[in-house]
Amino acid sequence: MPTVIALAEIAELSSRTVAGSDAVIRRVVALVQLLMQVDLTVLSEIDEGAYRFRWLETTIDGFALAPGDSMPYELCLCSRVHAGEVPPITAEMRDEPALWNAWRTIRPGLGVDWDLRAFGTCEVRLPDGDLYGTLCVHHREPREFSADEQALLALLARLVGDEVGRERASAQLAAAVAGRQRAEEERAQLVDELAHELRAPLAVVDGYAEAMLDGVAARDDEHLRLVRQEAARCARLVDDLAYLARIERDQRADAVERVDLEKLVRATAERFTPLADAAGIVLESDASPCWVVASPDRLEQVLGNLVRNALRAARGRVTLRAHADAETVVVAVEDDGVGLLDDDRERIFERFYRGADARATSRGSGLGPATQASATRSSCSATRRSRRLRPTWGTRRLRSLWAPSKASDLGTATEQTF
Repeated sequence: MPTVIALAEIAELSSRTVAGSDAVIRRVVALVQLLMQVDLTVLSEIDEGAYRFRWLETTIDGFALAPGDSMPYELCLCSRVHAGEVPPITAEMRDEPALWNAWRTIRPGLGVDWDLRAFGTCEVRLPDGDLYGTLCVHHREPREFSADEQALLALLARLVGDEVGRERASAQLAAAVAGRQRAEEERAQLVDELAHELRAPLAVVDGYAEAMLDGVAARDDEHLRLVRQEAARCARLVDDLAYLARIERDQRADAVERVDLEKLVRATAERFTPLADAAGIVLESDASPCWVVASPDRLEQVLGNLVRNALRAARGRVTLRAHADAETVVVAVEDDGVGLLDDDRERIFERFYRGADARATSRGSGLGPATQASATRSSCSATRRSRRLRPTWGTRRLRSLWAPSKASDLGTATEQTF
């Protein structure tokens, strides 16, 4: 390809918007392969210890690697350059023992009967300076790489880095815009839901007040108690919603410490025993030594809310459990009530949603499970480690927490399940 045409191709890549980084990478690799006339050109991404081939062009028949393949980063030739053991440009790999030994290590896995002899690499860095990957050229015969060829690699590597950075920034911006839009939609939905939930008790209050003023209903203690009951429901709804909003606004507000869950479960059972006795319910605990790093106040609150709900639903027995295995701590509050319908189970953590029994009795605000879920998320510190929750049906309230393997680790709350 004449130099003028090559420069025009580079200018077009730099100025014209193409269909994402994949298209840019393919065109860059093809251009390098065509201009430098090497046996193999590879553009790779280095991610979490893996050296992944984004695209490659080769003149070698039957070459085993293809775009999308990967190898451990420590085995790739570029790792020797990044470690400072060899220069980025090598005309004869046999002259660089570290590079030659690295090639001889990976060659059997490629199943080839030839050797690479010349090698050149250029880092692909994102606009913020972070290393994205490398643009590498390989040849089966010793060859020099001119200053112009090295400059070409540097220019094209920078172009790829800029495009990948632009693509990621665009994705982050789109996610932020979508997140803000979702937040606005949720805010509007919350206002509508709150208005709907308040409308019923306020209508009752207004109806009784009007009836008493018109003389249709007596102005006695019975009707005043009904008015006060509905007014209290409104106040409780607003308080629950304000508390839920505070938790969701600041998920990391609570100080965390090591919490002895066995002690917490047994203390909670003891605290609610008088209430259970008054209702004719047997309240028992079954806990073994286990702990998490979390907010003790928040966990105590969540566990108390679950026990109150279980006591209302139970026929005769409620059991608090806390056990640990190698990876998970399971805290459960079980009752022998009728349980949840399938439809209720799917929607139980939605704000203002109430199960069939609560709808029939107008009991509860429908914010309890949503508040418990948010409170438990905020009670445990975030960590990169996560564990899958094992489904356990028949338990009215179930919470699974990851048990840290050492004191310096932080516990992670996983998704609530019934």
